[in-house]
Amino acid sequence: MKSIFQFIKSKTFLKHVVAYIVCFLIVCWLITFWLSSYTSHGETIKVPDFKGTKLKELDNFIAGKKVRYLVIDSLYDTKAPAGTVIKQEPLAKEEVKDGRIIYLYVNSVMPPSVLMPKLIDRSLRQAQAMLTTYGLKLGMVKFVPDQCANCVLDQLIKGKKIAPGETIAKGTIINLIVGKGLSDEEVGIPCLYGLSRKDALSKLADESLSAGLIKYDEKKDTANAKVYRQSPKCGKEKTLKMGTSIDLYFTTDKNKIPLIPTDSSTVKPTDDETNFDK
Repeated sequence: MKSIFQFIKSKTFLKHVVAYIVCFLIVCWLITFWLSSYTSHGETIKVPDFKGTKLKELDNFIAGKKVRYLVIDSLYDTKAPAGTVIKQEPLAKEEVKDGRIIYLYVNSVMPPSVLMPKLIDRSLRQAQAMLTTYGLKLGMVKFVPDQCANCVLDQLIKGKKIAPGETIAKGTIINLIVGKGLSDEEVGIPCLYGLSRKDALSKLADESLSAGLIKYDEKKDTANAKVYRQSPKCGKEKTLKMGTSIDLYFTTDKNKIPLIPTDSSTVKPTDDETNFDK
């Protein structure tokens, strides 16, 4: 036992201990240095914006960008082109480490399917709410004489009746036949100038009126077109029988859309309206 303590106190033992400590520190430093180099510790890059990139172009898009990608899900957005990226995680311009995987969501090529709801015998307002809930769109609303005012009498797709429970694509336009009652009740003519097709049709439906002729001055950008002419014109004292049709004319030229003063009976017509009336 005494010899062990003497060895521990010897210079030889102390030299070995110091050597082991030095070697241990050197190994720790080498491991830390290697990990820092391997993981690019402290170095970050900005995430590129994948939004709008087509699925088949992703490999070329990430070339030289020091990131990887993985498509994890498909969504459906009617406003985005099919087969393009519509969402990503992490978001564009966030700082991440070199080689980070970017998770992508691609717009589905085919719209998801839904079951056609039963709108018949419901009120027009209830039918509108149900269409929104199911991801469907309200199209034309035609009013016909019937003892049930504002009741949906039939539901159609492109002029053909569609039965409840049938499978249809999400985003499909549904046209409705609605009862206007058997009375000669009249309603005011709403001013639809500056409204999109969707908003104009919705406002007509709220007033128990129908859309007649729908015409665009150009077909290039119908999604952003607004009403610039209607026939008959709106007016403070002007009325129509419930269910009457109003013709709508759309444009993307903001200069054609007339201003609507407080007194809608004095709406100043555009040059196109003046010429049309002649």
